[in-house]
Amino acid sequence: ASSDIDWSKLPTTNVSLTDSGYTIKEAGTYVLNGSSTGSVTVNSEGNVRIILNGVTINSTSGAAIVVAAANNTVIELASGTTNTVSDSATRSDEEIDGAIYSADDLFIQGDGTLNVTANYADGIVGKDDLTMTSGTLHVTAADDGIRGKDSVTIAGGTITVDAKGDGIKSTNDTDLEKGYTYIKDGTVTVTAGDDGVKGETRVVIDGGTVHIQSSVEGIEAANITINNGTIDLYASDDGINASADAMGTTLAVTINGGDITVEVGSGDTDGIDSNGDVAINGGTVRITYPSTPPASGVDYTGTATFNGGTLILNGTQVSEIPAEQMGGMRR
Repeated sequence: ASSDIDWSKLPTTNVSLTDSGYTIKEAGTYVLNGSSTGSVTVNSEGNVRIILNGVTINSTSGAAIVVAAANNTVIELASGTTNTVSDSATRSDEEIDGAIYSADDLFIQGDGTLNVTANYADGIVGKDDLTMTSGTLHVTAADDGIRGKDSVTIAGGTITVDAKGDGIKSTNDTDLEKGYTYIKDGTVTVTAGDDGVKGETRVVIDGGTVHIQSSVEGIEAANITINNGTIDLYASDDGINASADAMGTTLAVTINGGDITVEVGSGDTDGIDSNGDVAINGGTVRITYPSTPPASGVDYTGTATFNGGTLILNGTQVSEIPAEQMGGMRR
């Protein structure tokens, strides 16, 4: 973890940005000030901490911040500062598809503010693990908002995503231990043109507040577990959807606690849709859905167990999960 790194043993460099950008080659802390129309690039074998101290990076040729290589990279938002980054709508290297892009582990922390505008595709991209622990982030993206390959972890902070594609997602589809999205704390607000919060294998929510203001599917993964937190979401298709992945992850929606409010649009939609099992063991779940079939509150293909908690369907508290509806098109 980034907290294990003793930055005091590494050098600190103060950098006044210019339009030629800046390249970091050595381990240490770099305090960035000023503005640039270039890119800040990290190509190091060590640990690098970038302190954004009130910077504006509006890249005219590619990503604003690119971590080509590093052991760990920390982007720290200096307290009391607002930092703004944006990328260009075109670039020569289309692999680098984020306004902030890291080929290695990336941590975002600090008490300042970071505004990210992604004109090419995605807002913040981590090709390994992407972790956010504090700060205020506003991400506006032409495609996905926040994307980690191996994982996305949100452990604090205030994060607002407005994405034409998916809001927040992890994408590793070759390793059962990876491809997860984990929300532990913080306040997350998502407006998405596609899915709100997504994991290839798992989505786990242990706490915090998650508002999904609009989405096609609100929360989607092969396996979804909600242990605590406050969640409210609107989805034009399914609200909480356990759908198959490429690796045969156990398909289930498990709710052990939390305060969950789901509203879905009309059509073949479900508040909770599991292509496997559903278990409600605690918490309060409110689902609002159009009363005309084939829309339903809870849909599943495996077994449904209701062991505790409160389930309210269209304003009526029920004592069991309704039997699986037949005949609707399910996916």
